Amino acid sequence: MDSLWTGLGVVAIVVVVVLVLVALFLAYRLIRKHRQVNQPDTPLPTKVAYWLSLAYTVFPVDALPDPIYLDDIAVLTGSLIYVTTTLRKKDKD
Repeated sequence: MDSLWTGLGVVAIVVVVVLVLVALFLAYRLIRKHRQVNQPDTPLPTKVAYWLSLAYTVFPVDALPDPIYLDDIAVLTGSLIYVTTTLRKKDKD
C-alpha cells in the first residue's frame, strides 16, 4: 500500500513539474512579443490582454491554487493566440 502512495506522489510531482514548464514556456513566448506590443500603433485591447495575462500568471490570486497551473496555461495560451493574431493583422496593414 505504501508503494502505491509513493508511486502516486511521484506521478503528481511529475505532472506539476510538467505544468510549470509549460506555463514558463508560454510566458516566455508571450514576453518575447513585448517590443511589438509596446509600439504606438498596437491596438489598446492587445496591450491590455498582454499585460493582464502576465499579471494573472505572476500574482498569487488565481482561480485555481498555484500548484495547479491549468488556469495560468489557459490564460497564457489565449493571450498568446490573441496577441499574435492581432500583431500579424497589424503588420499586414
